[in-house]
Amino acid sequence: MFGIFSLFKRVFDDTPSTPPIAEPQPRQPDARTRHLQNSLDFAKTQHHTLSQKQREQEYWQHEYGKRQAAELNQLSGTEFENYLAGLFRAHGYHVQLTPTSGDYGADLLLTRQGERIAVQAKCYRGSVGVAAVQEALSGMAYYQCHSAWVITTGNYTPNAIELARQSKVRLLDSTELGKLIRQLEDRAGK
Repeated sequence: MFGIFSLFKRVFDDTPSTPPIAEPQPRQPDARTRHLQNSLDFAKTQHHTLSQKQREQEYWQHEYGKRQAAELNQLSGTEFENYLAGLFRAHGYHVQLTPTSGDYGADLLLTRQGERIAVQAKCYRGSVGVAAVQEALSGMAYYQCHSAWVITTGNYTPNAIELARQSKVRLLDSTELGKLIRQLEDRAGK
């Protein structure tokens, strides 16, 4: 028996050993798979962004959407700025709020179709003067905007109107603000 065992041993020792079985290498995704994965990642990001915007819009509608322009006078300055942010988002603008202090003359920055607008917001019952127009111009220069607006719940002094006309600053008063609000209400009712 020992002879058969040694014969087998010699046969197996003389046989070249088989190479070890290689681990399968992970396959690199082909271009189509990478494209599909990138598309899926993009869709997820877009969904997240749009969901966030939807939540912001719903919050704005809940908090402010039913208020009329005359009721806005009851808001604080910061609440008025937040109101305007929601109003302009609903009108299709990308909105950025600036710091509450040290804002260089712009309370909001609006962007739509490549145009950037510096907005000075004044929640006043009376007349807004030249200083608001000057602040809007300052914000336009500092934030490198294409134009400047002043928005108020009140109205404007003749000097503010003249400076705005000369410097091409758009003035929106309570009447214009009411029109923007009604446009949203009309859209929501349809």
